[in-house]
Amino acid sequence: MRGLVSLSAVLILFIIISCEKTEDKDNRPLSEKSGGKLIIAEIVKPLSLYPQKLTRIEEALICNQIYEPLIRLNAKTLKLIPAIAEKWEVSPDGKHITFYLRKGVKFHDDPCFKSGKGREITTADIKYTFEKLCVNNETNYHFYTICNDRIVGAKEYNEAMKSYKEGDNQRPEIKGLKIIDDYTFSIDLMYPNYDSFLQLLATPIAAIIPKEGYEQYKDKLDFGAGPYKIDKKSSNESQLVLIKNPHYYATDPDGYALPYIDTIIIKYFENTEDAVTAFLNHQVDVVNDIPNNAAKRVVENHIHSFQKVPPEYIIDVSSQMMVQYILINTHLYPFNNVKVRRAINYALDRNKIIERAFNGQALPGIHGITPPAFKNYDVNQIKGYDLDIQKAKELLAQAGYPNGKGFPTVTIYTTKGFSKIQIAINEIQRQLKENLNINVIFESLPLDIKFHLEQKNKGHFFRQGWVADFPSPENFLNLFYGKYITLDTSKVFFPNTQRYINPVYDEWFEKGRDAVNKDSAYKYFMKAEQILMDDAPLIVLWYEAFYRLYNNKIKDLHMNPMRYYDLRLAYINDK
Repeated sequence: MRGLVSLSAVLILFIIISCEKTEDKDNRPLSEKSGGKLIIAEIVKPLSLYPQKLTRIEEALICNQIYEPLIRLNAKTLKLIPAIAEKWEVSPDGKHITFYLRKGVKFHDDPCFKSGKGREITTADIKYTFEKLCVNNETNYHFYTICNDRIVGAKEYNEAMKSYKEGDNQRPEIKGLKIIDDYTFSIDLMYPNYDSFLQLLATPIAAIIPKEGYEQYKDKLDFGAGPYKIDKKSSNESQLVLIKNPHYYATDPDGYALPYIDTIIIKYFENTEDAVTAFLNHQVDVVNDIPNNAAKRVVENHIHSFQKVPPEYIIDVSSQMMVQYILINTHLYPFNNVKVRRAINYALDRNKIIERAFNGQALPGIHGITPPAFKNYDVNQIKGYDLDIQKAKELLAQAGYPNGKGFPTVTIYTTKGFSKIQIAINEIQRQLKENLNINVIFESLPLDIKFHLEQKNKGHFFRQGWVADFPSPENFLNLFYGKYITLDTSKVFFPNTQRYINPVYDEWFEKGRDAVNKDSAYKYFMKAEQILMDDAPLIVLWYEAFYRLYNNKIKDLHMNPMRYYDLRLAYINDK
């Protein structure tokens, strides 16, 4: 009898172990493309993987894979495509959108759910997500971008939630958000700018999140319903490991399960040179944003790998919806004087900076903040700043600093790890000393410390780069929209981290943002951008091309001007 009990126990244990091993097995039909591992090199580690706190393109790369939004972008064309919402309908006046959810989309398995199993997404999750997005607080940096002045009732909901306490008889509601049934809801917009609103919904900041997950993890939440989930056992300080979500809803045109690749590894390096070395040693498959001089060396030293048929290595080069610039803190002396800001702008030879840092392979930022990447938005009409040393000296003298006399030493803060940026700042340092007798020092900081200094309004200059979240000049001009900005440093403001405030600029920006069509929007945006450049709260440095080095075994890894990654259709071909 004892032996029989023991045998039964062994059988039960075997069944339990077998179930544990197979519960995450992908039982969907798999393509011949399925399988393999993709290793991507990055320099900057994420500060947050909570959608509503995203601030960096490197964070978006990860969040595009682990979360699922209502809508996605086609990575090849940047056109809107269905995701959780399988379709949507826009009213003739452009102010009412009805969304129809796909049935059967589930959150990742997680202990926050009953029995640890991810549940189906319904409109209750849409409501919960938008209620989070429509509250301006320390865990949501994007209230003013997505909700305020866009969704009917968002502003009022945000105000009402300031006094609401759990247990109150009636919870505030967002007037413009209507739940029709478990799979249908609608949103009313204040203005007929539905196109930019839909594009915002395709960004990871609007990804749908589970109530159970947020209540348990708050802004440390790091899972959603995306094609991949984080493998926390394999992830550490030097790498983030993503594994395929076996319950992901999407399939390819032939009905095979997506994504194809089993494992995505994001490996972190101190600098781009180390990342390129790792690539050449076959330790990584993709290196993003490599300096063009490094790209040139790789080609020259490994020409055989590029000349094979088919080639082993490929370097993609494309123009970007991206700009590099320096933020000027207009609230600190002496940069509260517009003449000083303009003098600095006129004193810089951007072509020489580009020659030193990029071997001339970039466009000088002599117009506005918007890169020359948008059809029918002619940035050449924006009068920015080109080298004019005489005018720079005159303006500085008029501001009370003839030949730089009495001007304080200025610090430029930048982020660690990018050699081309260091070269560029060295050249800026040299030019400002030579042309205006201004002493400049620079300090390379970890991203979190630099972000903290910006938010606390400490420091004169901050080197920044911005890649479009959605394909419109609005995305770049929004960096300086300040209607709701205050100088209260206990509050976080993003993306206007420098707290630039100019009511005239805001007025024209709003006219463009709320315009009924693109032609009208562009006209107003051009006006706003010229006001911005005249006020000079920044130094536009350059608009650059993007160099990406990757192994040719990686297929369908589409490149686009936004650096928008959708890895669902990428696959490994080792044959």
